[in-house]
Parts: sequence; structure tokens; C-alpha cells
Amino acid sequence: MSTIVGTRTIVDLLKEDMQRPENRYLNSPLVRLITSGQLPKAAIKDYAVLRWSFQAHADLAMMMSHAAFLRGEDAGRLLENAFDEILRPKGEGDHPSLWVEFALAVGATQAELDEAAAHPLPEVLGFSKTMTYYCMRSAEEGLCCWFADEEQLPEVHGATALALRKYYGYRDSTIEYFLEHVRADISHSDAAEAVLVSYCGTPEAIQRGRRAGNMTLWAWREMHDGMLREIRKRHAF
Repeated sequence: MSTIVGTRTIVDLLKEDMQRPENRYLNSPLVRLITSGQLPKAAIKDYAVLRWSFQAHADLAMMMSHAAFLRGEDAGRLLENAFDEILRPKGEGDHPSLWVEFALAVGATQAELDEAAAHPLPEVLGFSKTMTYYCMRSAEEGLCCWFADEEQLPEVHGATALALRKYYGYRDSTIEYFLEHVRADISHSDAAEAVLVSYCGTPEAIQRGRRAGNMTLWAWREMHDGMLREIRKRHAF
């Protein structure tokens, strides 16, 4: 079975899609405000609280459901990825704990985080629900939605970390979530390409995977646009 469309693989197609201006994570208005230092410092706390809902709802069903469609060794790699994301012991570098540490360090309270998790913005909850939906459908859709997201995370988290340090004065210990995400997602995305191609063995599978990837990119942008709308309600800028 062919894993290419013409001379382009699913990886080539998704990377091409990611270069569209509306799909570039760095082009998100909220990200641009942060990376340029134009978001008011007081609003960094709101960003941290509102986005916590995504981490709070990034559960095992979201991370792991497409493992049922994978071959044994590939499912093992997925488990390694999940370990980096949420399965490490609490407080030992798991991403949810790192985000909580970031949020508390920039002024949030645990009560505010609990409230955000219990009553998330629809756009924030929609991102995790979109990924869960595609992960439950097929191997190619689950793999493509994760690849589309993780491929851009080292760049956007790296730029965010630099801005938080440069413009807002936060120490590396405060922004460890972003630094750790850069380290983890570089290795994840590098390892994912060959696996992704191997599961997109028909034009139909490529079409399904590409659609899942693009819907994930759209949902990520919607999440950040929704947070920015809420932040603008709270801060006059």
C-alpha cells in the first residue's frame, strides 16, 4: 500500500498545513501578545488559570485511547509519551504539576485553579475534547492530531519561555513547564514521524489523518482566542 500522495507523505502534508498563517501557533493573537511583552503582567495570572482547564481535563482517555489501534511496539512508545505528560509521580516533573507550579508562582490561588477546572471556558474544554474524539476513532486520526499539536510546541513554548523571562522577569524555576515541554516534545515529534507514515497506508487513511490534524490545529487556536476574549474582559488593554 502506498503511504504517499504523489511524492508527499502524511508528514509532509501536515507540515505544509501547519505553515498556513491561521495554523501557526506563534500567530495566535494571545501568544503574540505574550511573546512581545504586550500582555499586561497582571493578565499572566489569568492566562495561567484559564489554560489550567486544559491540563486538568487532559486525562488518560485523551492520551491513550488510540493505543488500542496500534501495534505493540508503537503502543509502547505512546506509553512513554504519556509518562512524560501525566503519568510521572505527582510533583516529579509531570506536566499538570508543573503548570500548577507556574500558575501559583504568577499569583493564582488553588481555589482559582479549582474553579477553572470545574467551570472551564468552552473553547478550552473543546480542545481536549477534540483530541479525545479523534484519538478514539482510529490510529491514523489519533496519531495525526497529536503530531499536529506537538510538532509546534517546542517553538511556541520556547518563545513563551523566553518572553516570560525577558519581559516579565520570571525565573527558570517558574517557567519550567515551558522548558520541559520543549525538551519532551522535540523527542516526541522526532520519533513520531516514521510511526505516523506507517499507519497512513492508504489515501483514505491519509485523508482521515490530515482532517484530524487540521481540526486539532483549529481547536488549539480557538482555545487561545477564547482565553484572550476572557482576558480582555478582565483587563483594559
